[in-house]
Amino acid sequence: MKKQLFVAALPLLALAACGESAETDETAAADPLAELAAGTGPYLVTYADGSQTLSYAAHDGTEWGGPIDLVAGAEPVRWSAPEDQVCIDFPDSMEDATDFCIEYGPLQEDGSWTARNPNNPDEDPATMRRLDAPVETEADMIAAGTYWIDMPDGETALAVWADDGVSYLAMNPTRSTWRADGNQRCTTPADGEESCGVPTSELGEDNSFTAEDNGEQITVRML
Repeated sequence: MKKQLFVAALPLLALAACGESAETDETAAADPLAELAAGTGPYLVTYADGSQTLSYAAHDGTEWGGPIDLVAGAEPVRWSAPEDQVCIDFPDSMEDATDFCIEYGPLQEDGSWTARNPNNPDEDPATMRRLDAPVETEADMIAAGTYWIDMPDGETALAVWADDGVSYLAMNPTRSTWRADGNQRCTTPADGEESCGVPTSELGEDNSFTAEDNGEQITVRML
């Protein structure tokens, strides 16, 4: 629970969140750590034991996040978009997984669309929508970005298709709200109390920084 509370408490993107006051924006601009604490977007948290959590922080103060199966250093799942469709390629270490290209349905008025794994033709399709950008054309449906997936079995997923071709997926992410307070990032889970964390380094060339959770150092990387 400690991990889950703090995971959502750390942002990745070095952007000031919408709705922050002018005073907060000026503080973040003058202090790199405050800028990190007020950021939004998708990010990955790695703990000392190698476990990782994927999260997405929205400008409106909403945040979604959950653990992923991939441990730090393991060969990742990759994505690509040949011939206007998204294809998922699994590493050799995932022997039971089969590569596939997603079959999309048409874009709907509400910005959602259906998605089907052709390896499972008898299953109902999932429903997808983007969290990080509006979807106006089919090209927006296959671009790098952050996606929400409603599975046909009732489960949900948070997916990030990164610019470097790595695909991240967190199943059944939980909802929380976040706020920035100086150098602190504070988050309140839907069913818990507020928890705050603080960055301990500036953003590095690899788009990552360290942060402290009750004396424990963790690594946060923007995606």
